[in-house]
Amino acid sequence: MVNRCKKGLSSLSIIFILLLGLITSPASAAMEESIRYLALGDSLAAGMTSDKQISLGYSDMAAEHLKGQGLLDTYSKAFAVPGYTTENVLSDLTEKEELKAAIKQANVITISAGANDLLKEAKIDREKGTLNIDPATIKPTLQSIAANYIKILQTIKELNPEAAVYVMGYYFPFPYLSDVQKPQLIELTQTLNKTIQAASATKGATFVSVYEKFGDDPKPYVPNPEDIHPNLEGYKLMSEALLESMAKSKQAADLPEGHWAEKELNLFLDNNLFQLDEKGNIHPGKAITRAEVAGVLYKSIPMTQSLPANPGFKDVPESHPAYMAIAKLTEAGIFAKSEYFNPDAPLTRVQMAKVLTLTFQLKDDGMQPRYSDIPKDYWGSRFISAMTVNELMYGHPNGTFGVNDAATRAQFAVVMVRAAEAGLN
Repeated sequence: MVNRCKKGLSSLSIIFILLLGLITSPASAAMEESIRYLALGDSLAAGMTSDKQISLGYSDMAAEHLKGQGLLDTYSKAFAVPGYTTENVLSDLTEKEELKAAIKQANVITISAGANDLLKEAKIDREKGTLNIDPATIKPTLQSIAANYIKILQTIKELNPEAAVYVMGYYFPFPYLSDVQKPQLIELTQTLNKTIQAASATKGATFVSVYEKFGDDPKPYVPNPEDIHPNLEGYKLMSEALLESMAKSKQAADLPEGHWAEKELNLFLDNNLFQLDEKGNIHPGKAITRAEVAGVLYKSIPMTQSLPANPGFKDVPESHPAYMAIAKLTEAGIFAKSEYFNPDAPLTRVQMAKVLTLTFQLKDDGMQPRYSDIPKDYWGSRFISAMTVNELMYGHPNGTFGVNDAATRAQFAVVMVRAAEAGLN
C-alpha cells in the first residue's frame, strides 16, 4: 500500500517548491501568430483511449480547434509514444535529430510525461482493488521526474527559446480501486502534479491543470476499470484546459513594463498564487496579509491532503476561506500556535523572514544581525540572519531592518522567488 506522506514539510517538499526561478510568461504569446504545434510525451499525448486504441487525444482536439479558428499552421504528435517516461522524452531530445528539428520549427509545444515514471514502480491488483508501491521509491522517483523535466525544458529552451511550452497535469486515474486506498492515491496524484508544476515553472513553461475538471471520482471520463486512459469526453476536458491556458492573458493594469517585481508578480499570476481584482489590478504596493501568505504557501508546497487538527485560532473558524491553508501550515510549523492568528493583519518583514526561512529550510550563520532595531536575543534574529546570509532581504539606509514594517505583495513575491532559489543551492 502507498503510505501517507509525513505531515508538514519534508526535504522532498522543499525540493519541489521550485515554483520560482527565471520566468517569462509565454501564456498568450503563442496566439499572436500561426501556430506550429508539436505534442510530446506519453500515451495521453498520443491519444490512447480507454478501449486501448489510439484515437483523438487532447492534442488532436486542441489542434482541430485551432485549425477551425484559422490559427493552426502545422501539427504533429509523431514523437508521442505510449508508455513513455520523462527519461524517454529526455533521451529522444538528446538523441533524435528529427525531433530537434521539429522543436526548432514549432512555436507551441505540449508535454505529457511523469505518470509512467511512478507506474513502473507500482503493482495493481485489480481483484483486490489495490495498488502497491514501495514507499521508499516514491521520493527518489519524484525527484527524478523533477530533474528530468528541468533538463527537458532546458533542452527545448536551448533549441527554441521562443517556443511557448505547456506541460500537462494529470487527472486521478484510479477511480475503481479500493475506497480505503483512494485518499492516498489522490494525494500521490496531486503531489505528482505539484512536482511537475514546480519543475515547469523554473524554466518558464506553463503548467496546465486538468485534475479539477475530472474531479476525485472521474468514472464518467475513465470508464474502463481495467484501464487508466480517458474516453473522448475526458480528452475533451484536457483539450479545454490546454486551450484555456493558451488563450488566457493575465496582465495587471497597475504593473507597468519594467517594474522591479514584474517577473515575479507575473509568475505568481501564471501559477494562480495571486489573482487580479475586478479592475485588473494586482496591487504590488499593497501590504500582503497573513491569510494571503498562508494561501500562497499552501498552493506552492506539496502537502498531504489529510484534514489537519484545528489549530484553535479564535479568529480563524473552519468556515474561514483560508482555514485549510492556515491549519496545514500551522501543523507544518510554519506558523506558530497562538490564541489569535490575525488573518487580515499585514505580514511584517520579520514574519516574512520567518515563514520563508522555515518553508525553504534556509540556513543562517549564527551571528547577531547588525541592525539597530534588533536587540540581543531577539526572537527573529536567526530568520533575519538567514535572509541576510542568503542575500534575500536587506536593511534600510538608516541602519534598521524594519522588523515591524508591512511587507508588500511585490516584496513578498520577489523574496519568495529568491528564497526558493536559495533553498535549492
